[in-house]
Amino acid sequence: MLESLLKYAPLISAIMPLVVIIMTGIWVNTRLEKVKSRFQLDHSIIEKRATIYASIQEDFNKIYSYIRRVGDWKELTPNDILESKRKIDRIFHSTKPYWSKESFKAYEQFMSVCFKAYRGHGKDAGIIAKVERYQSLSNWESIFSECFESGYDKDKLVQVNKELMESLSKDFGVE
Repeated sequence: MLESLLKYAPLISAIMPLVVIIMTGIWVNTRLEKVKSRFQLDHSIIEKRATIYASIQEDFNKIYSYIRRVGDWKELTPNDILESKRKIDRIFHSTKPYWSKESFKAYEQFMSVCFKAYRGHGKDAGIIAKVERYQSLSNWESIFSECFESGYDKDKLVQVNKELMESLSKDFGVE
């Protein structure tokens, strides 16, 4: 039996490198397909995130600008800001699986610095800002005073906005 195997030894030794090359090629190809598939998935997730963010970026800016009192804040009312908050909350919560844990946490921190939630049954969230800075605006109505809460901290607002933007940038692959 050993003699019959020995007579095929030259054939086996000639074929084995070819078999190894084919097996290695199949393995490498399989790995490349998995990597390619992961890149395609990552790309589609980033595209979805971009679409989602595009639908709320203006609302984020309205909230930040109004509370910080920069940009076109004078044209906005507390009702506009609360509506922007509702829209962002609705969209961000319903698309939570698309966002990293860090981005979702940064969003929650941003909102907690901008608004006081759960102020009582049937009451809207309160905008954390100095109400007296808004009362001289031409679009001010006395009922708007109820929309505000104390505790404004400019540095904290700037910091949480920065952290939110950095986290979202990472989710978009821009670091």
